[in-house]
Amino acid sequence: MPDGNCILIDGCGSLRGGIVDACGDHRIAMLGAAASVLCSETVTITGAEAVDKSYPGFFGDFAALGGVVRTEA
Repeated sequence: MPDGNCILIDGCGSLRGGIVDACGDHRIAMLGAAASVLCSETVTITGAEAVDKSYPGFFGDFAALGGVVRTEA
């Protein structure tokens, strides 16, 4: 039961995809990757290198768990 120190979110079950601008924030980049597992289309994360600030191996671990990571120049 919620006690005022939490947030409950009822998700929609799926997302479409799109572009996530991390704006230099490692948390936004990682959230975009995590949300991508529910997307029916590609998610492009601009500024994804921001994850190196706190979790340099994030995308390797994400791929090891089944996420698809593709780097574009």
